[in-house]
Amino acid sequence: MIYLIRHGIAEAYSTSDFVRELTIEGKIKLKAAFLGFAEDFDSKDYKIYVSPAVRTMQTAEILSDILKCDFETIDDLYDSRYEDFVRELSKDMDYIIVGHEPYISDLIYQITGRNVIVSRGSIHKLEV
Repeated sequence: MIYLIRHGIAEAYSTSDFVRELTIEGKIKLKAAFLGFAEDFDSKDYKIYVSPAVRTMQTAEILSDILKCDFETIDDLYDSRYEDFVRELSKDMDYIIVGHEPYISDLIYQITGRNVIVSRGSIHKLEV
């Protein structure tokens, strides 16, 4: 199982895209969403992978505080397609990937054939 999470609501502008931070509203909405997610998340064997951008790292920090776990930063999750990365993952565990558009919706399409809208802070569950 793969859970794809798009980062929360971030600043509209900053010195660069990479350093954009979550807004206060974004943090509040993520915490509420992740509390609900944690109630239904029953995986015991999983890893969390995160883009190194500031807003995804902040999103992952909120999630890891709630799930009481660590996460790993993967540089390729910032500006690369996710298909190759996902192809290398073991089928013996579950994964949470915190990343960006359009890469999340592209991966969902590649796996399911469905075009979906991936809103900021949304969580998408894929069986692979």
